[in-house]
Amino acid sequence: MKIFLSLLLLTTLSLGLASAQDAVFKKKFINHTEVGALLGRVKYAPGGSDEKVDSKVSMSAQTFNGIQLSPRLGAGVTIGADWYKTALITPIAAGIRYDLPSRGNARFFALADVGYGFTWLHQDSDGFDTKGGLMTSPGIGIRTGKPGGSSFTISVTYRRQEAFIKKPVFYNQIERHEDRVYNRIAVKLGISF
Repeated sequence: MKIFLSLLLLTTLSLGLASAQDAVFKKKFINHTEVGALLGRVKYAPGGSDEKVDSKVSMSAQTFNGIQLSPRLGAGVTIGADWYKTALITPIAAGIRYDLPSRGNARFFALADVGYGFTWLHQDSDGFDTKGGLMTSPGIGIRTGKPGGSSFTISVTYRRQEAFIKKPVFYNQIERHEDRVYNRIAVKLGISF
């Protein structure tokens, strides 16, 4: 019985301290800006011949701007640019950043972005029409720096981006199009404050 009462008292005190810390917490603006590489393997059939598989490396940059809702959770909007070989896609997404329990100046965090990739900055060749599509990007990272201050970040995410391309038709075709899904591992370096 003494052990039970001791645990109950300890739990009550812990919850009281946690509530006091949350009461002191003030919401603030947060930013997380990153640049990096999108890495993947692509299977394609050049000119209708046998399928080939190649490794692809593309560039990516993004900035997340939002509000720190609690000591660990931030929510906001992500805007970026992904340079694939044949498309420049500008994803705009809703995103979250969640600090995982850790100690010291190196802290792990989880992130997730879901949105739509636009082709506003993309220039098509004559007869082509490229449209963006759904984008999802969950991942993990590590942040080094003082808690509540500026930090250096390294993150690894999975990036899935859809794109739809209408192509010029040949003499015997009515319609010619291509539905693409870019599946990439994104490795990015950044800063957050």
